[in-house]
Amino acid sequence: MHAKMIPMNEEKTAVLLIRENPIKSPDPYKIKELRGLADAAGYRVLAEVFQRRSRDFRFQMGRVKIEQALSYNPEKLIFYNALSPNQVFNIRSEFSAQVLDRFNLILEIFSTRASTREAKLQVELAKLSYDAPQVKSALALKKRGEQPGFRGAGAYEQSMYHDIRGRMSKIKAELKDVENMGEDRRQRRREQGFDLVALAGYTNAGKSTLLNSLTGSEVEAKDQPFTTLSPTTRALEVLGRKVLLTDTVGFIDDLPHFLIKAFRSTLSEISEADLVLLVADTSDPPELLRRKLAASHKALFDCEVTAPIVTVLNKADRLEEGKAEELVELIRDLAPYPVLASAITGQGLGVLEECIAQRLQPLQEYKISLPYTAQGLRELSRLYETTELLSVSYEEELIVRLRGKEETVARAGLSGARRL
Repeated sequence: MHAKMIPMNEEKTAVLLIRENPIKSPDPYKIKELRGLADAAGYRVLAEVFQRRSRDFRFQMGRVKIEQALSYNPEKLIFYNALSPNQVFNIRSEFSAQVLDRFNLILEIFSTRASTREAKLQVELAKLSYDAPQVKSALALKKRGEQPGFRGAGAYEQSMYHDIRGRMSKIKAELKDVENMGEDRRQRRREQGFDLVALAGYTNAGKSTLLNSLTGSEVEAKDQPFTTLSPTTRALEVLGRKVLLTDTVGFIDDLPHFLIKAFRSTLSEISEADLVLLVADTSDPPELLRRKLAASHKALFDCEVTAPIVTVLNKADRLEEGKAEELVELIRDLAPYPVLASAITGQGLGVLEECIAQRLQPLQEYKISLPYTAQGLRELSRLYETTELLSVSYEEELIVRLRGKEETVARAGLSGARRL
């Protein structure tokens, strides 16, 4: 029921608005997260306007609160609460105000961070997936005579809707090709003897920093949400296992299902991994940590993850002495056997590597017969690089005993393979 002034130091300006349920306790983390998103999008936040009431049908929040927000003369009003197409139209029409809700703010961040064609297509698909029902709703309202054309667009809304659907179909087809290429790439990597491990978790949990610490890389890592949009993969060896570790886009609370569908080709690096490292920030207050873990588990479920999940409690160096056991017990239902680690100091990384090796699918032993020919010797050379050779017997044929991945052994050209 108040407005909070914020220091000025940015170029684009906005006022943040949040409506909270009057029968529930106020949630301070919602506005903190919205402020972080606005900052990541480059907005200078002029004020924060709060209201505790049930949803206003026309404007989401009460008229007086919107007028209060506009008194700061912001470029945009940014709502934490999702805005319906009708509410967007009403606010624009009655107040001549530019508005964003939290989801569209996230898309704005994605647009500025998308650097690859795949990421740009996924962002465009997410935007169109959001716009399509808005246009459809505007058409329905116009037919009932409840309002003029969509955003004053006149009589071409029907054509606009079909154009959106057509563009979505083209993007989906192109992303399907990207997804198929990703599947082929993952298959080749497994044939080369690699285990595929994905880093997942709430945005800004330290996934990129952990990738750098484990692999010795220098991937960009910033203290802000959604630094990583396109998957980044680096190789490492974990107790004799060849591993490819992939950093992926971060999750966020109340992630719309169609956004997950739009980013399917990127998120398939998680859903198709052999092991998922779920990274969480232990410097968060316990109740916020639980909330982020719950949101991450929901996102993993939506991504149809079936691989084992290891929870990594990152930034453990920030925990007060003696607080680790208490924290682990507090989140036991969400993370039964977590690994406490710090990507900055290296604390717990050795334990994490041991855990990775233990949770990966055990390598199987095989006995393979190869022809004693130039081709057979070339295949033997490949096996030296992609599997653990236990013995080689040079007889009329090459009798090889090895320990390796099923995909490596099943590769075309190998015959007579028998699991021991």
